[in-house]
Amino acid sequence: MKCVMGVIACIVGLVSLIGLIVLKAVRSSATYMDDSFRWGGRDEH
Repeated sequence: MKCVMGVIACIVGLVSLIGLIVLKAVRSSATYMDDSFRWGGRDEH
């Protein structure tokens, strides 16, 4: 059972990490539109 708990902890950690990165990306693109254009963010619209 410890193995299962470790796997679950790993998945939770990865998901939270990806969530933080996505949140940061959304916030930065919303705050700095020029940066998003430079990074090719125009594809969204």
